[in-house]
Amino acid sequence: MGLALFRETRAYPLLVRIFSRPGEFSFELAGDVVTQDLGRILASVSGGDVSGLIALIENEQGNEWVRSVAMDGMVALVATGQRTRDEVMAYFLQLFHKLERKPGAQWDGLAHVCADLWPQEAIEELGRAYADGLVDTGSIDWRDIEQALALGQQGAMQRARYRDPLITDLAKNMGWMQCFHDEGREYAGEGDSETNLLDSLSSEYITASVRRTTPKVGRNEPCPCGSGRKFKKCCASP
Repeated sequence: MGLALFRETRAYPLLVRIFSRPGEFSFELAGDVVTQDLGRILASVSGGDVSGLIALIENEQGNEWVRSVAMDGMVALVATGQRTRDEVMAYFLQLFHKLERKPGAQWDGLAHVCADLWPQEAIEELGRAYADGLVDTGSIDWRDIEQALALGQQGAMQRARYRDPLITDLAKNMGWMQCFHDEGREYAGEGDSETNLLDSLSSEYITASVRRTTPKVGRNEPCPCGSGRKFKKCCASP
């Protein structure tokens, strides 16, 4: 994440290779970082180059969640002015014909990012995707699409920009990890500078596994928020 903070573009191809691995490798390696931060990390080190993000998105052997958050990375580049909304939306429109037509997080992610960039051009394709059962309505309901449409382009994109599109604050972005709450140390939210945060990392924290402070919840288990949906389709959703 530190490499993302400093916009280290040399990390981009390596991260793309790592997260192109099939199955659950990405979660075994990075845990909740995949759904929490990976899209923004990739965008932060991309230097505006979308080729790596596209490679992840179109990798049919890749993890469906990685494919979804790579789409979020594309939105982050629009939100920060590194790519235009029209060119990225044009690419998303192509995905309706490129993605394999079977349900998965990649389809949920596509619906989300179209809503983020204002779904007007994609409304017919989205309608077909929902009709074919490709999008999980527990992740994003058709009413969410309609609400994004009603916001207008400026309103929808303003909402997307609000969500910290790039990694800019290590203390904030790493504060959810349990290793920064061990032994009574509360790094996030106490005004520590990023330099102090990095200086305070000892070997025990560097080697600690990355996990949430809350109990572990399987992605196929009911979400602890009480919504009745699976965790992966609710609070763990990108």
